[in-house]
Amino acid sequence: MLAFLGDQPLVALVLILAAGLAIGKIRIAGISLGAAAVLFVALGLSAANPDIVIPSLVYQFGLALFVYAIGLTAGEQFFAEFRTRGWKMNAFLVVLMVVLGLLAWVLIPLCGLDVQQGAGMFAGSLSSTPGMAAVVETFGGSTTPVVGYSLAYPGGVIGVILVAAIGASVAKVNHLKDAHKEGLIQEPVEWTAVRLREGLRARASELPAMTGEKIIATRIIHSEEHHELIEPHAPLEAGQLVLLNGTAEALAGAVPQLGTAEDVDIRESDLEYQRLTVSNPTIAGRAIKELHTLQHGFLISRIREGDNDVVPAEDTVLKLSDRVRVVARRDNLPRARAMLGDSEKALANIDLLPLCIGLLLGLLLGAIPVPLPGGSSVSLGFGGGPIVAGLVLGALVRTGRLNWQVPYHANRTLSALGLALFLAGVGTTAGPGFAQALTDSTSLIYIGLGICFTVGYTLLCGIVGVKLLGLTWDESMGMAAGLSTNPAVMSYLNVQTETELAERGYATVYPTAMIGKIILCQLVAVAIMT
Repeated sequence: MLAFLGDQPLVALVLILAAGLAIGKIRIAGISLGAAAVLFVALGLSAANPDIVIPSLVYQFGLALFVYAIGLTAGEQFFAEFRTRGWKMNAFLVVLMVVLGLLAWVLIPLCGLDVQQGAGMFAGSLSSTPGMAAVVETFGGSTTPVVGYSLAYPGGVIGVILVAAIGASVAKVNHLKDAHKEGLIQEPVEWTAVRLREGLRARASELPAMTGEKIIATRIIHSEEHHELIEPHAPLEAGQLVLLNGTAEALAGAVPQLGTAEDVDIRESDLEYQRLTVSNPTIAGRAIKELHTLQHGFLISRIREGDNDVVPAEDTVLKLSDRVRVVARRDNLPRARAMLGDSEKALANIDLLPLCIGLLLGLLLGAIPVPLPGGSSVSLGFGGGPIVAGLVLGALVRTGRLNWQVPYHANRTLSALGLALFLAGVGTTAGPGFAQALTDSTSLIYIGLGICFTVGYTLLCGIVGVKLLGLTWDESMGMAAGLSTNPAVMSYLNVQTETELAERGYATVYPTAMIGKIILCQLVAVAIMT
């Protein structure tokens, strides 16, 4: 069977994916590996038969697809975060990498390790395949660093996962509560009617800024049967009965500032509301104020993004697959549906052109060499380039007629597929060297020191992230996963937390970590040679 798999790489790839994903669903003490199990299945099979190798193009494409999809999702949040605490996270990461490099420079010779294997081990403890490639280049193409890398790489994955799991258990982390606190999980959106107080002078669009609450006014209630859609820029008058949408907390803060709440039955009104799906690519990527929805006889009162209902503002950008709640007279609902699209079939037909252009831009960016002193050079590679492109294009949302965003479900599918392909490919690459090195008793020193590096930086990310940077535990572990730049860790965190907190930390530091580790691994290799 193993010989057959060695001759049939495509069969081996699908078997590794199927077995790994099946094992990843098994829970032991409430913990499962998710897609990360694909990596260990690939390691095991290739260790048993070194001829089982997945072509490098497969895992390179998988990694590029995975990080690009993450970049698209996190783009807007990344730049918003960078202006606040994101720069602090990246600054901490740079300092941490410098400290790790100094420790490697001291400990590798001190432990009597082979210089080349030691440098490879350091790259493996950071799960840095590009860093290992840079070390190989530094040593003139020698494959010896690959042995050290193969020994440390599994520990570089397991170490972060263990710290994340044990730390969350010891600290009794409530993943959903943290996500709610950070605004990734919203309270249900409700409505209430408020009679505007005397002396109030404002336009409907000014109410959120006036009250400091995320609310939206959608109707003026003249009677239970007759409601009027609110023009956002028309002045409101004292005594008007206005319908507000917002979370219970937002409404509780806004209503006392605006007037008094009144009980109203809106079921008999001449306005209706419906959930419609944004599937029209010509409006996706545009702000609500650009659409002039009132001219088409409807207003958007809520947007469902993923599993969350949010109250929109005028500058809220609609994305493909958003589920919006529109308010309109019955005869205007078809106009709203025609404008928004509301077609699941249209969403299933993904426009591959922007996806391919974005990936191409990322890969070209990753291929640009940056010269270093001594004649060597570094590049972002097939992991760093696509995530930078994804972050930028995800923040831009659209450029002219090109809508960079991918529908939510399609994005998650592409991300999962890319991750699985990468883990299967890189696992078969590291397996043979790992099996060979295990026959040497000194390999335990490489494995042990590598795990010490991994556990050390993960603990520091957790402690500093929570205590000094004000991050949640999941964001801190996402930052550690970003330092490792290893999708297997992200896969585990996504499965265990069931939130996007870890992804936020991961995407915030990934570009810095990718570039920094390539430079760091080369510097460590040069330093321990001298």
